[in-house]
Amino acid sequence: MSETGAAPRESGHEELESLVASYALDALDPSRSAEVEAHLATCPQCRELADSLRETTVGLSEGLETPPPAALRDRILEAVSAESDAAPTTPEEHRLPRRPRRRAVLAGGFALAASALVATGLVVARPWRSQEEKDIDEVLAADDAREYTTTWRSARITAVRSPSLGSAVLKVEDLPAAPSGKDYQAWTMESEGPVSAGLVHPDDDGDSRTLLSAGSAEGAAISLEPAGGSEQPTTVLAALDYS
Repeated sequence: MSETGAAPRESGHEELESLVASYALDALDPSRSAEVEAHLATCPQCRELADSLRETTVGLSEGLETPPPAALRDRILEAVSAESDAAPTTPEEHRLPRRPRRRAVLAGGFALAASALVATGLVVARPWRSQEEKDIDEVLAADDAREYTTTWRSARITAVRSPSLGSAVLKVEDLPAAPSGKDYQAWTMESEGPVSAGLVHPDDDGDSRTLLSAGSAEGAAISLEPAGGSEQPTTVLAALDYS
């Protein structure tokens, strides 16, 4: 039981199946999203549906990366919900297999939502973001977020730190590809010394975002290391001081 004394919610299969489209659009709150994820782990049919919806989004959103305004996304999700509830049920229908019809309604509603986003030129590039990506977005949107920026060659390197969240994001833009046998590595600069935050793998445009712990950090840095990284930085390319 929760602290309020309410019993945990247990959703039926049909209800969870009806949430798959919203889950694929990343439009569920964390608790409902976790509930759907747990269901997908045990339900091959819903997993197949989720995969097909994701493929639909990837195909429609190719080349578009601008997040839609919240109000537009809400309208699109209302359309999805309306599609799901549009078909009336009868006593006879309850006795017939429902999955094919329900799946068609859900897929159609999701395609409608994705198509509407594409038609306006606004699409969520990765609707099934990882938890780290969500945490990164939270840091970047924090009220107390502060930017620290420097450059290295053609690259722009920025650390965005939120003291209230105890986290930071190291953003790189236009970073050249690492030389053969080398990797970029991110660091959190603590008073006792640098702490590795993992390897940095820029995309084809030389961009990447890395989540850093920043509770007691004094800064951040990026270095060029032998493939696989190092325990301590050897060639620091850029360092940012939070002071």
